[in-house]
Amino acid sequence: MNELESNPTPSLVAEPPPRRIVHAAPPHQREGIKDTIESIVIALVLAFVFRAFVVEAFVIPTGSMAPTLYGAHATILCEDCGTEFAYGLRDPDDSRGFSMVEANAVAICPNCGQPNARLRLRDDMGLPEKGDRILVFKWPFDIGGPGLDPARWDVVVFKDPEDGVTNFIKRCAGMPNEVLMILDGDVYTVPISELSPETVAELERNIHEKHLRYTHADQGLLPQISARAYEELDGKLRIAGKTPVAQRSLWHTVYDNDYPPRKPSNGQPHWVAVRGAASGWDTSSRRIQFHPCEARDDYITIVGKEIRAGNAYNIREGSAPIVSDQRVRFVLTPKDSQGIVRVGLSKWGRAFRASLGMDGSVSLTESKEGTTDPERMMSSATLQPFAVGQSVEIQFENVDYRLALTVEGKEVLSSSSDPSSPAYYAPEVGKLRREKRVPSAIPPRIEVEGGAFELTHLAVDRDEYYFHDMRMNPLQRLPWAPRMGWGSPISPIMLREGEYFMLGDNTAASKDSRLWDEVGPHLRDRGEAFQLGTVPRDQLIGKAFFVYWPAGYRIDWLPLLDRIGIIPDVGRMRWIR
Repeated sequence: MNELESNPTPSLVAEPPPRRIVHAAPPHQREGIKDTIESIVIALVLAFVFRAFVVEAFVIPTGSMAPTLYGAHATILCEDCGTEFAYGLRDPDDSRGFSMVEANAVAICPNCGQPNARLRLRDDMGLPEKGDRILVFKWPFDIGGPGLDPARWDVVVFKDPEDGVTNFIKRCAGMPNEVLMILDGDVYTVPISELSPETVAELERNIHEKHLRYTHADQGLLPQISARAYEELDGKLRIAGKTPVAQRSLWHTVYDNDYPPRKPSNGQPHWVAVRGAASGWDTSSRRIQFHPCEARDDYITIVGKEIRAGNAYNIREGSAPIVSDQRVRFVLTPKDSQGIVRVGLSKWGRAFRASLGMDGSVSLTESKEGTTDPERMMSSATLQPFAVGQSVEIQFENVDYRLALTVEGKEVLSSSSDPSSPAYYAPEVGKLRREKRVPSAIPPRIEVEGGAFELTHLAVDRDEYYFHDMRMNPLQRLPWAPRMGWGSPISPIMLREGEYFMLGDNTAASKDSRLWDEVGPHLRDRGEAFQLGTVPRDQLIGKAFFVYWPAGYRIDWLPLLDRIGIIPDVGRMRWIR
């Protein structure tokens, strides 16, 4: 018993207020709350760590990588052939964007060439479909080393050399310690270690001259390297062929016969038989038929469309170069056990034919265009005979100076880069560098000798072709710089240790390594250690690998939700190649 409780007489001293009794939570409940808070904190920390060092999500703002990756855009179904394609719009959240679609603009179908005037969206409507949302691996670049550093043709996110804040995404085309030159739309390289000290010294001098002109606003033209250095480069530059994984993304459909124009006009593509009514070919439907006839040199070819490096995403795009790297693909169904099918492609005056005999014999041959010279056998093989009525996938391609014939997804014949091989096929770099004329524009052809056949899913594709529109006034802030950009035939670029060269897949609308004309404040203090046209190793963020949220579908009939693509387009979620 305490003292206050034993004394019933009122005290003259004020009594303290009664104490509030707080009942403590049971120990297990306190531990549960603590564990929950700790779990939340740990989850947040792990999320930040994961985002900072492992994988981060980005949104594509512009169309410089279209059609591999879309920026702000709208999609349209061609009014004529039904092909779905995207065209670029200005993203209102991107201050660097520019208006691509005016009120009277039309979108040119990449398949049939039809001008589509009833556009779904214009810039002034303010409701573009947002760009692709992608995931980017960061930790491999943070760690670095063999197998973790960027590889050629990877799609890479990095900091814009102009400001050091904006995130750019391009394809890595040039690697450290090599010289790079873009010729006829292709990338050519040679390791610095293979060049003479004199040529390396000239290229180093050019880097020094670039730095002096930029820092001192010198207006004198950048000097070119000597004829002797060019001669050495001509003999040592080799085409940087794309990896099979990257190449799948860098094929662009020229014409797919599964989506023919409803009533093809002279300005629209379609397959025709050169012998007209006397031909054994019937090209009037998606299923192209051949029946034996008396006509000689009876073949079909694609007419109504030149194979150029245009991109329907660029709604105001003008003329583009002719592309001679092409692919023909189709499904072949023999109707009898006899006959030969030949597929022809051409490049710079050289005609190539892939022949497939129904007895299983296949071959690659070469001849000169416009001559009666005999064909040169490049390579041949024997397969299992083709079965009557059994459909077979065929593909013949000429890309990066490499011929390849594929049957049922398996490459059965190819050319060679070995000069001692009968299948040798390689470019003449010096001739390409000096060439001023337009390359040949002979379209693909398919011919048959004997037998009866059906061709379905017939399509022609073209390869990526790197160029820039000269009307865009490239390198406008550098009047002393080469008009064709860094890495051009008149300005080969030497990439030193830790320097990378980036190119956009939408080459005509991509401000990339070729056209960078400003050094950001984060790089200026590096002086000559930073070179215009390159991305330093420490400015790389990571490798893009997955589109996890393409632009979603909108509920057009529901107010408010017709403004937001809330339904995921699962079919366009994809790996980035």
